[in-house]
Amino acid sequence: MPEFVRVGQVTAPFGVDGAVKVYPLTDFEDRFEPGSELYLDGQVRHVEWWRPGHPTVTVKLTGIDNRTLAELHRGRYLEVPEGAVKPLSKGSYYHHQLIGLEVLTDKGRRVGALSNVLVRPANDVWVVTGEDRAEHLVPATKDAVLEVDLESRRVVIQSWVFDEEEVR
Repeated sequence: MPEFVRVGQVTAPFGVDGAVKVYPLTDFEDRFEPGSELYLDGQVRHVEWWRPGHPTVTVKLTGIDNRTLAELHRGRYLEVPEGAVKPLSKGSYYHHQLIGLEVLTDKGRRVGALSNVLVRPANDVWVVTGEDRAEHLVPATKDAVLEVDLESRRVVIQSWVFDEEEVR
């Protein structure tokens, strides 16, 4: 069974004909253009029409033809197969690629594993969970992150990120 990548989250129904408001989880809004194939609860749905907006877009999917059905999908995710993700520029990563990577400092100390990515206005923040289950917040900036190696499944972070934490 193929792995899936989330590209949007249904936030609310829109109107009476089954359209939904979607919070995009992708930088590629063409995912929502008419004819696009998306998965919702494991079922293929095609986009009939869409309207851009901010922060949500409005999408009408095949098979969801009234407000009651649309309401049932509130909070659910629109997904695409992992093989259908678009390539990113060098130095950019999909969140699902980062989750689970081992986190080390530039001095070689193992800190834990990257367990979550928080999207914030200025920059993403990585949540690193240590072996003691303590959570460390790491700014995903060029100053803090030295290396991301997807093949070796590891991330190298400046040690000052964790040294500051220990002083408190």
